[in-house]
Amino acid sequence: MAITISRNSYKGVPSYVLESNRLRAEFVAQGARMVSLVDKRLDHEFLVEQAKESYLRSRFGHPMTPDHAVGYDDMFPTIDECHYEDFPWKGVCLPDHGEVWSLDWDMLEKSNQLTASVHGVKLPYRLSRIMSLPDENLLRMDYQLENLSPMDLSYLWSSHPMLRVEEGTLIEVPEDCESARTILSMSGRLGSYGDEFRWPICKDNQGNRHNLSFVRAVETGDVEKYFFTNRLKQGWCRLTQPSNGAILKFTWTVEHVPYLAIVVDEGGSGPRFYCLLEPCSAPFDRLDLSKKYTDESCIAANSTRNWQLDFSLNA
Repeated sequence: MAITISRNSYKGVPSYVLESNRLRAEFVAQGARMVSLVDKRLDHEFLVEQAKESYLRSRFGHPMTPDHAVGYDDMFPTIDECHYEDFPWKGVCLPDHGEVWSLDWDMLEKSNQLTASVHGVKLPYRLSRIMSLPDENLLRMDYQLENLSPMDLSYLWSSHPMLRVEEGTLIEVPEDCESARTILSMSGRLGSYGDEFRWPICKDNQGNRHNLSFVRAVETGDVEKYFFTNRLKQGWCRLTQPSNGAILKFTWTVEHVPYLAIVVDEGGSGPRFYCLLEPCSAPFDRLDLSKKYTDESCIAANSTRNWQLDFSLNA
């Protein structure tokens, strides 16, 4: 199996490319962002890309705009802006979509692997990610979180893959994901923030039934986000495109990543049409609210924590 890693330029910024006969993944240093993930057999790009010809960099502490919401990023140590609640960092403001998506990571290529790492700005941690291709249709990300302080550290980690979709795109999750809770429902069909509903077949407040496993048309003009209420027993989810049969499956270790959130934008924020499948360490998007839901998204003083996330094609 031929695996290569090479230097490249993506929209005018330096990049790294991991490539096999079947899969091509490209990364830039800011956020260690995966800017492209291609099934070469189908010539299918899975990720939403920036529309401009020149790459638009983000600035630390500034909100994530639609121009920046592309590719694959890590959300850490929060998603929504909030304040840390506990000693000794009580009152520290954590920026929108966390810290690490807007920071340049240290990138190192070695033995057909790409290692990226970054240090926290407002909290004392180091987050590392090793990208490799253990199979020609499999991209693996091995994560390590290090708490660099003598105090326990609460956090929220979430994947943030901006996935291209089309009308009829199929979303699949484990069978025990039957109950979900609303974070956002622009049209109101999923109720209000915090409301619980059944998945995949839900009823709106007028008794109409909706199958949430299929993406509607971009003309729908809706945005929804929700998370499954149960701790996952199996870490996987899958997206299938009807036009060409392209499949992208996520699998991950559930010990430290026991929740899953889904975002679908069917033209509700303009012409954009995408989905996010977000394995996460805790729900509700805000570190302060997540702590009220689970106390397990916390790393002990001077310790490390590891987890793994795989992207596989046609699995």
